[in-house]
Amino acid sequence: MLPIDLSGKVAFVTASSRGIGRAIALTLGQAGAKVVVTWAADRTAGEDTATTIEAAGGAAMLEHCDVTDSAEVDAVVARAIARWGKVDILVSNAGVGTAVPITETTDEEYARVFDLNVRGFVATARATVPGMKQRKSGKVIVISSVTGRSGKAFRSPSPNYAGAKAALIGYTKGLARECAPFGIQVNCICPGWIDWGTKHAAAPAAVRADALSQIPLGRTGTAEDVAGAAVFLASNLSDYMTGTVLDVNGGLYMA
Repeated sequence: MLPIDLSGKVAFVTASSRGIGRAIALTLGQAGAKVVVTWAADRTAGEDTATTIEAAGGAAMLEHCDVTDSAEVDAVVARAIARWGKVDILVSNAGVGTAVPITETTDEEYARVFDLNVRGFVATARATVPGMKQRKSGKVIVISSVTGRSGKAFRSPSPNYAGAKAALIGYTKGLARECAPFGIQVNCICPGWIDWGTKHAAAPAAVRADALSQIPLGRTGTAEDVAGAAVFLASNLSDYMTGTVLDVNGGLYMA
């Protein structure tokens, strides 16, 4: 088996206290990367992610990070650089979902979804990409959603969420073109239905059955399914990939 070795790399993973972000942080740590673990609402969960990485022999630093606060993002990145000298890998995972018809999408709901999903990505990229450009290397991994590809969350209308996640796909492609001359790869992952203890896992049986009927592989995904794709994109195995949208959805959406 060809191993993935990220020894010497430093990864900054937003919203990595639980769910997909936690799985990505743990897997990056297992591959040898030093990991900046961030939390916004649940410090205890963040501590658990960091200590799990360290217990397995890895290195982690725990930071509070509200990605909608540019000053806080800049400060977290500065502390990571002060401790480890650089940030090689950005995984922009922080986000929020919604399934609200456009007629019920208030200005506040629009701002909540776009601020966390889109403005948060811009803040983290703005804080990390300049250093990558100076070193002429780096990996930026954006977590979008199948909803940004298809415009729907299974059978629920979600135009605001779809718009935010589609914007991340556009940012991926635009930033990939900007960063390519500097040896930086920028790629996007679009997960489908991922079970990790959220409302998906607690969905009514009829809703789950309807979802499964749309997934060719016949099962929902796990956070580890997404983490595997992220670690691949963080490694040198993906060096000739940039501006790519990688679907991790069991075949739910096929471009």
